[in-house]
Amino acid sequence: MEEFLDVMERDAVGSREEPGCLRFDVIQDQSNPCKFFFYEVYIDIDAVLFHKEQTHFALWTDFKASGGVVANTSHKCDGIFMSE
Repeated sequence: MEEFLDVMERDAVGSREEPGCLRFDVIQDQSNPCKFFFYEVYIDIDAVLFHKEQTHFALWTDFKASGGVVANTSHKCDGIFMSE
């Protein structure tokens, strides 16, 4: 768990500094402390592609590739009513 939290903190902090990242939250499930949700919002697809080229994102993909993640589900959404 410690390695996961370290990787995600570094990814979240780095992502928040990207010009196209509007939000990057890491949320822990209250009933299952080993389950996390990431809430990421980017200006557009170019910002997402830029994000995926960053070294802090590579930390996350490397961690997943090492077997550090049991399951991973991603949902792509369009913003309707967004806060500024």
